[in-house]
Amino acid sequence: MKYQTLLGATLVAISALVAACGDKADKTSQGQAPVAAKQSSDEQQLVEKYNIYVDVSNTLSTSFQEARENYVENQVPLLKAKAPLTSLRIQNDILVDRSAKRLDAAVAIAAPLPEIDESAKAFSAALKVLSPLSRELNDYANAKGYLADNGEKARQLSADYLTALTTVAEAEAAFDKGLGARDQALTKEAFEKAPKDTAAYYRAGLIYHGKVNHADASVLFAAPNDPKALAAFEASLALVADSAAGWSKKMAEQSTQSGKSCSGGMLQINEFIGQSRSMVKDIKDGVFARKETGAMARMPAHMRSSSIVSSANRYNQNFANMIGQFNHPLC
Repeated sequence: MKYQTLLGATLVAISALVAACGDKADKTSQGQAPVAAKQSSDEQQLVEKYNIYVDVSNTLSTSFQEARENYVENQVPLLKAKAPLTSLRIQNDILVDRSAKRLDAAVAIAAPLPEIDESAKAFSAALKVLSPLSRELNDYANAKGYLADNGEKARQLSADYLTALTTVAEAEAAFDKGLGARDQALTKEAFEKAPKDTAAYYRAGLIYHGKVNHADASVLFAAPNDPKALAAFEASLALVADSAAGWSKKMAEQSTQSGKSCSGGMLQINEFIGQSRSMVKDIKDGVFARKETGAMARMPAHMRSSSIVSSANRYNQNFANMIGQFNHPLC
């Protein structure tokens, strides 16, 4: 899954930075004002750079890693076959140049983000190599050139395209790793700095523990019958549930004080926790240990959608719904 949910942490980070700047302004003498102004400028540049990186990731609803997998699984077998080509799909073409341009804009901002900057440069460079191949194949696919030459051009370009796409996918993975590390640090910092037993504390807890749980889920989906992976997932899910209970209580208190009803997005939060608990039960009941039988077992692997894949898709969507709502005012 792409970091479509990163923006929640970004907004927390912005709030923390703005608050910090305000405190410094109140306590700084006139003689120290230029120093505080420079710190503020540097922090604003960091936020701007980070937000551009997040925007690049968020825009790629289908990652280049997924695009490569789809190409290898769905297009390469057709190109290797002797039969005339009757279809061709090149994913993410419109986002190749756009992503490279945005990455370059972020890298050009002076404030350093060492855990992301180098991987962003490599990602941009790889995209620029992919660009002409992607554009040529995309034009060919849209114009259905394969109907005129039985797919000959697609076969000629396939090896070079796949090599370039593989390099982009690897660079994107490294970029995602750096982005994830930055995101995790920001969400943890926001949670640890929030005053205890406040709405801000439980909000930050939902985001931070939710993202820890999401990382645990990735391990669990890869090995759904691993007791250690399940135990880690249950432990972080319990912390999400604790934050949810505190958040719900604070929203109820706020509604009573203001006279205006505010659920605080508990519908999405409870849906996430509920489905996650159902998934835990399924794992303990051995649902994902069962072998597929009948017609499902006879289907080609790329046409099957296993129960763990379906559960993972539902989990990721519920996670995105829960965290994503914090990007907007809830009441």
